Amino acid sequence: MTTSPDPLGLTSLEWEALAESWSLERYRGRQVFDALHRRLTRDYASMRELPADLRRRLSVELPIYRPEIVKREVSEDGSAKYGLRLIDGALIEAVFMPGEGEGAHVNEFEDARARESAKSEVRDPKAIPEGRLRSSITNRKSHFTVCLSSQTGCAVDCAFCVTGRLGSGRHLSAGEILGQLYEILTDVGRTALGLRVVFMGMGEPFLNPDGVLPALDILFGMISPRHVTVSTSGITPAFPLFAERPRRPNLAVSINAPNDEKRARLMPISRTYPLSGVLSAMRQWPLEPRRRITVEYVLISGVNDAREDAAELARLLAGIPVKVNVIPLNEDPVYLPGWKRPEESVIDRFVKRLADARIPVTVRRSRGNDSAAGCGRLKGRLQDSRRRVRV
Repeated sequence: MTTSPDPLGLTSLEWEALAESWSLERYRGRQVFDALHRRLTRDYASMRELPADLRRRLSVELPIYRPEIVKREVSEDGSAKYGLRLIDGALIEAVFMPGEGEGAHVNEFEDARARESAKSEVRDPKAIPEGRLRSSITNRKSHFTVCLSSQTGCAVDCAFCVTGRLGSGRHLSAGEILGQLYEILTDVGRTALGLRVVFMGMGEPFLNPDGVLPALDILFGMISPRHVTVSTSGITPAFPLFAERPRRPNLAVSINAPNDEKRARLMPISRTYPLSGVLSAMRQWPLEPRRRITVEYVLISGVNDAREDAAELARLLAGIPVKVNVIPLNEDPVYLPGWKRPEESVIDRFVKRLADARIPVTVRRSRGNDSAAGCGRLKGRLQDSRRRVRV
């Protein structure tokens, strides 16, 4: 067995094999796995079901490292953006998004236009203690979402994404990916009950299968694959790696333009992996009954929001079991100068054109915009010289 230096990245079977290699009963490995991933135990000393000498050996040979929360920004809607420092000092960001009450489906794929006037449960984010978000943010039985990063930057360089503007970074290990999730769950006082996970934070998940795939295997031991979504810009060689897994997450593909010419302007990766290959990979993606591929489409004023763009997109997606998630641009005058979100009438017109073509479509209103936690706005930096205060 090839062991990982990070115990959070070991699967249950790997923990069992490790226990056996140490001349222990295999169930000891399961005990450690359950403590780490189901009870979110931070250290071996707290695993009282283990013999004392085993706890000491594990502490020496396989120390547990979780990312450190170094910044927390809470939005008026109850969302929270976390800045986390990894063991090597690298910074990543992740987002907690509360649900809307018991039985709610979390915001990532819902049509939020009708909810613009909904009042937040959190009236004053400054009143939330630093040590922990208030338990009143969300019902303990409600669904909630955590948006995770898979890299410390992003080399895909989409023109509308702040993370891409700041450049590439290293891959996260499976343990680092799960560590950011567990730190947030501990901070908000939640468990995996009601949890939904989206890999839509910093980085391109399909460029890091060695970290993302084992993290998914571990996650699927706690929550249904239907509650996990992995987003990609269309790295076609990686599609089979994810598609061949016996248990697969929901797939979201970032399209953002109806043809290669426009898409290359927004997403340089399209020159390497053109739409024809991406669409072919989507058609081959195995789908269980009642599941669809999500097509993400960031709507930018005067760039990809015309009637003709909607009509061409509808023709492009014809025959593929998809649902289109229209995402009005999250503006950022510093990192995305000149880019604007469309007027509401333009958004409605675009959505109607797709609906008339019998393409399921929703509009995503990103959560946490007042704390820069919205889609495409994660930076992984605590300070940036470009955000100087002008006097």
